[in-house]
Amino acid sequence: MAVLLAFAVGSPGDQIGFSMSPERFNSDLFLTTSQVADLLDVHPSTVKRWCNEGDLAFEKTGGGHRRIHLSDALTLASEKEISTFLTPFVPYEGHVWSALNEVVDAGSYARFHALAMGWLLRGKAGRLSQLFLELGRHPGVSFPAFCDVGVGGFMTEVGDAWRAGQLRVGEEHMFSEALLEVLLQLRAEFLRQASPEGDRSVGRPVAVVGSMEGDRHSFGALCIRLALERRGWDVFYLGADVPVEDFAAMQKARGATLVGVSFAPPSSGADMKRCIRILTEFYDPGHPYALALGGRMADGVDFSDLAPPFTEVGAFDSVAAFDGALVDGFATGAPV
Repeated sequence: MAVLLAFAVGSPGDQIGFSMSPERFNSDLFLTTSQVADLLDVHPSTVKRWCNEGDLAFEKTGGGHRRIHLSDALTLASEKEISTFLTPFVPYEGHVWSALNEVVDAGSYARFHALAMGWLLRGKAGRLSQLFLELGRHPGVSFPAFCDVGVGGFMTEVGDAWRAGQLRVGEEHMFSEALLEVLLQLRAEFLRQASPEGDRSVGRPVAVVGSMEGDRHSFGALCIRLALERRGWDVFYLGADVPVEDFAAMQKARGATLVGVSFAPPSSGADMKRCIRILTEFYDPGHPYALALGGRMADGVDFSDLAPPFTEVGAFDSVAAFDGALVDGFATGAPV
């Protein structure tokens, strides 16, 4: 299926003070006992015991509730040799904690994207990858939101920064490769959790997914692959720059009931229509399937003049829109 994550956006990202350490007066960095327990992967009663025994410094609110500063929680974690998701970000744990909390609590990615852009501009590919990996792992962030807003929004900023001369082509490529690694790692982690014993494909609906020919970016198609797998589909992933007729050939060979084609800029609605026309020519009624097209331009394309033969045709401008259609029964006829 096809969703498009476009390149483009541009906040400079170099306005964050990366030498700043957590400040005691920053209320965002004071955690509840439950938050500390989640961070250190222990029971809340353990955190309370550490507080009572003097191992963990804390303050009390006017209502008598404990508040523990992030720096104190991390100091204790170091003393007890407990690794946390913030460990790879030393000494910027406070920045990462605040950025992720702002995403989860307020739905705002501004701080997260500024932090990511700062690391991209400084060539910190490892930190950048880990930052997006933790965003994708966070239980408070849905996978569609991770793709559309977390990744897609930042890709827009990367494109804008490149056009403004703030990024070199090599830096843009560095981010692209880092992001691909993140998506593939998230996929591997999901598959291990979903089926630690191995093959998940038996009896599952089958899809063929890839990016339109001429499109060298596979982020949208890869996100849709993961979205489908998370909904129980078996996906044959063709990657980037796939000739349209190859989608038809793979659909027939694999018995797929869904074909998804992703379009990235500068593709247009005309390219989507061309794709439909070619697939219509190769369509075999003996092997029916639904067609999903994805891209930011999808919402405004009029397909009424085409009369395609597919069991269903959907055009989606986001991973969230596609995932919602899957839940409503797109390509299966029954809600997930």
